[in-house]
Parts: sequence; C-alpha cells; structure tokens
Amino acid sequence: MKTTRFKIAMALTSGALLLMVAPATFASASPGGFGFGFGHHHGGGDGRPGSNRGAAVVSVTSSPYGQVLVVGGSGAGYDPSSPNADPQGYLYPPGSSLYAASIDPIAFGWGPFGPPYAAGCNATTSAVSIVEGGPETCAGPETDATADWPALTTLAPPIAGPGVNRGLLGSVFRTDLDAYQVTYAGHPLYLFDPGPNSFVGEDFFETVGPILYPWETAWYLVSPSGQFNPGAANLSVDTPQSGTDYTSDVLAAEMLPNAVPNGVPVAVYTFSADTQWHSNCYGACAREFIPVTTLGAPTEQAGVNAGAVGVITRWDGTQQVTYHGHPLYIYNQEQPLALSATAFQSVGNGNGVTAFGGTLSLVTP
Repeated sequence: MKTTRFKIAMALTSGALLLMVAPATFASASPGGFGFGFGHHHGGGDGRPGSNRGAAVVSVTSSPYGQVLVVGGSGAGYDPSSPNADPQGYLYPPGSSLYAASIDPIAFGWGPFGPPYAAGCNATTSAVSIVEGGPETCAGPETDATADWPALTTLAPPIAGPGVNRGLLGSVFRTDLDAYQVTYAGHPLYLFDPGPNSFVGEDFFETVGPILYPWETAWYLVSPSGQFNPGAANLSVDTPQSGTDYTSDVLAAEMLPNAVPNGVPVAVYTFSADTQWHSNCYGACAREFIPVTTLGAPTEQAGVNAGAVGVITRWDGTQQVTYHGHPLYIYNQEQPLALSATAFQSVGNGNGVTAFGGTLSLVTP
C-alpha cells in the first residue's frame, strides 16, 4: 500500500494532476434496509455465529469540515482475539478518515434474490500508475497493497461508536473483495490517509488518464447524517489556456484542496434536462455528472458573481450549488491540464456531452 504523502509528492514532482474509470463489477449484497448483513450474527464474542469478534467500529470526530466519520475502536482490521497483534499490512489506526465515492450506487435495497450490487470503485479493473509503476485497483481489503482506496471491511455486524446513527450503519458483501464492506446510509466506506486528523482525501477528484488513477469519481468525507460532506464549495473563474476547449472565461469549482497546493479549479457545467432551481440528475446521471455540493454557504473568488450563487436541496438532503438558479455539475471524465508542476486546471471537454436526456454546457461567469 502506498502512502498518501508519497503519492502526492511524486505526482507533484512529475507535474501530473491528481484528477483521475473503473467499470462496475458485480457484487452481491446482504439483505436489509441499508445492505446490512450478518443476519445470524448477533451477540456473543467468541467468533462463532452471534459474535462481534472482528467487527469494524465507526465513530465521529471533529474536522475542518465539521463532524465526520472515522475508524473507531482499535482500527480497521482489528481482531479482539489477538489484541496485541495488528494484521499484516495494517495501516489504519483509530481516527483514520472514512470516505464515500460518487461513482458507487447506493447499496441499500439490494437483496440476495434481487439484482447484484455493482460497485463503481472495485477490485477487478486495474490501471498502470505513473507513481507506482505497476497495476493498481480502486478498492481492496485494508491490507491490499494494490488498492488505491481500501474498503473498510468487517467480520461481524459493524458497531456504532458515539455520534454514529446505528440505523444508518450496515454492510454489503463484495464478491470482488470476498469480504463485507461497511456502509453508512447506503454509502460503502473506504480508507485513504492513515492516522487521525488527516483529511487529504476530501474532495479528491480522480478522472480520465493518462494521469495516475482513472477512477472517474469524486471522494468525500461522510457526515453523521449519512450525507457526503464536501465542505463549503469554492467557486472561481478559469481563463483559457493552450489546451483548453474554451476560449473565454468559465466558472470552476475547487477540488483536491488538501492534496494540491491551492487546490485545482475544475470546470463546472449546467445540465439542460434540469429546470431552474431543480435538478433532474440522479442515480447513474449523478455518477457521471457529479453535482457540485456544499456544506455551508459557498464562497466565491474574484470574477464570480456572488449574487448569482445559490443552493438547492437535493432529494437526499445534500445541498447543490446553483448559478443564476441552474444546478452545477462536474464531469466525471474531465481532462486535466497541467500548467506547471504544482498548478492545474481542467480542459472543459464535458461541454456538449449529451446523456440522460440532457446536455452539459460550460458556464460563463
């Protein structure tokens, strides 16, 4: 398993942008409202049916983005039967941040007799990494050295720590991982940066190659309410450069705020199937056209018309940023553009893309 510091440092040195597809692979889900499994595993503590041995614990901590979910108890992969021995390759102690991916479908509602669960971030398709020099997968168990975003797995029903809503905590069986992955409000949970008080994976955008990890997803911290926690959206203006598909200024949203110096402005779009103050992009649409969400009032940099910036509430309770009343999106196959070893923006190649009954259009600030 690579460390985040190594990954970021090498990427910046190579001048490669950490904007990064993973085709869906099938997994079967356990029954229950939120994909909660282990139907026969309740009570006990000796590892037999009815045991909590090896149960993942999810807790809540304060962060610069408010309250978020983290690994609780004694850490991911902890086995109470061996309290003094960490699993081989174990890297994620208590307090390690937990993330959810925009590319993953909501996991609840997938029963053993229904359609198989298709994880967007999976372990079956790998890419050759500039940093690692070999194959990588989007997901894997916590000890998988080839996993970019290891799944938070559990051997028994996951345990809700203080501040965690037990009714939102569940699990889904991943055949590609041969393990149960912990879910929260239907979002499969993943790890990235080991150790407490580290939030490098927040607003981490990985899109098309040839750069690094092309998983075509955005990553977010998760709030105790079960929503993506993106922090306050920050809008800016991108000017045309050699290599961009636009010839006049366009609106952008900051991504990768903790991974790249000053973050990365990513072009935003409106979707013609929407109506003013209302989004019609959900499900598969929102996995390809990722809503620009915010927790708290959005902020604006120079050149953005602050009076045009607004917010609407999506059906899941998340707050989507609008401009002149039109909901904003980023394109999951946005192409990165390196201006220098540490400065980046995006190409704007989503302009004119048509799918899900509508077309994306760049936004004039």
